[in-house]
Amino acid sequence: MVQKIVVGLTGGFGVGKSSVAQRFKNFGAEVIDADDIAHAAMKKGSPVFDAVIELFQEALHPGGKKMDREQLAEIVFADPKRRKELEAVIHPYVYQKIKEKIEASEHRVIIVEVPLLFEAGFETLCDKVLVVTCNSTVKMKRLKRKRFPEQEVRARERAQMPEALKAQKADFLIDNSKSIYQTQREIERFWYKFFSLSKGANKP
Repeated sequence: MVQKIVVGLTGGFGVGKSSVAQRFKNFGAEVIDADDIAHAAMKKGSPVFDAVIELFQEALHPGGKKMDREQLAEIVFADPKRRKELEAVIHPYVYQKIKEKIEASEHRVIIVEVPLLFEAGFETLCDKVLVVTCNSTVKMKRLKRKRFPEQEVRARERAQMPEALKAQKADFLIDNSKSIYQTQREIERFWYKFFSLSKGANKP
């Protein structure tokens, strides 16, 4: 049986979690992306699709076969009550899917990328947690280049645990404010650390 280490990867909105996850994947880690699983849950045929459209019919494309994800995001980030309703449907489904993927994995290092890792209690799936941080000024510059309105950024930030608190809860931190080269070096250092830790993972 493969000895594994499961590392939860999280951080605030716009800090560059996905780019960090991709670099771990390049080294050989398996990356499980909670957002990808949640997006799949919004498609017709998913076990939770009917429950979602019952709650958010106004975010349904004409024809009723597809959810308008941008419209849905607008609704839930503007209304905490409705966001919690969506999360109550989606989170248990995503949690179970991640659990199944971890159990089926043959990789030594598994990175589980979850924006709401602590908020949703998904850290219970992980052996360690790595939090990505980023200087606020640098982050806003990057998000503006991606054409995110500041109002939307602030709404998404309010929907999450404060970044400083996430950092306090982390086992490890990566500062993604620096150059790509510096971030890459940090990721490489963590890759070898996690690979080494996996030798002792899951032992009785």
